[in-house]
Amino acid sequence: MKLQKRIIRGDHDGPALLVTGGVHGDEFEPMETARRLIRQLDPASFRGSVTIVPVVNESAYWAGTRQGVDGLDLARTFPGKPDGSVTEQTADALTPLIQQADYYIDLHTGGTVLDVMPLVGYSLHHNGDVRAAQRRMARAFNMTVIWGTSPMLDGRSISVARDAEVPAIYAEWRGRANSDPRGVEAYFDGVLNVMAELGMIEGRRPPTSVVKYVVEDNRENAGYMQINYPAPMGGYFEPAVSLGSHVRVGD
Repeated sequence: MKLQKRIIRGDHDGPALLVTGGVHGDEFEPMETARRLIRQLDPASFRGSVTIVPVVNESAYWAGTRQGVDGLDLARTFPGKPDGSVTEQTADALTPLIQQADYYIDLHTGGTVLDVMPLVGYSLHHNGDVRAAQRRMARAFNMTVIWGTSPMLDGRSISVARDAEVPAIYAEWRGRANSDPRGVEAYFDGVLNVMAELGMIEGRRPPTSVVKYVVEDNRENAGYMQINYPAPMGGYFEPAVSLGSHVRVGD
């Protein structure tokens, strides 16, 4: 399988950055961000190269769903199989791009099902240098929440980066089955902020930080957002708090 990608090379040598969107087919802000990067990145303005894959999971995109037509979640399928199902082949096609990169940014949203507080995350890598680079990238990307989580979660794009010791972050922006222009703007700025942090762009002023929470949680399954916590009874759930509200034990 061949992924549709664009490689933009700066006029001077520098790091190789990979940016992906559409690992899930119903996550739209990352796809628009990728298109904007392709349109607006000027090779004369940066060092190194930026490889952009706007829609990794085309099978899921054309179906309008999170998963591909084979029912597999691409974010649980890496490193994939070259002779497997369409999702396994997609994972296999993206894996070498991640392994060959110097740095990796994987853009996500909550899709049509979840509504996620804007965050940027990374695995708590065993290699201190990789872990430090990821912290720098996450801080520069500039989301409300910075979330470092278990490095033991397999099957993901960032687990491929983990094994290749490529510093990698991922981002989440709300969801709710739409494309929020604020999310596209935040993602576009976030990528440029990271490029500046990595020395790929000169003269870009650091943004005013919007980070409110920095959480690092190394417990088993930390970072696995799709774990379900079933209610003790059936019925209709009406939340008493909104996304981002503070809660305490007993609320």
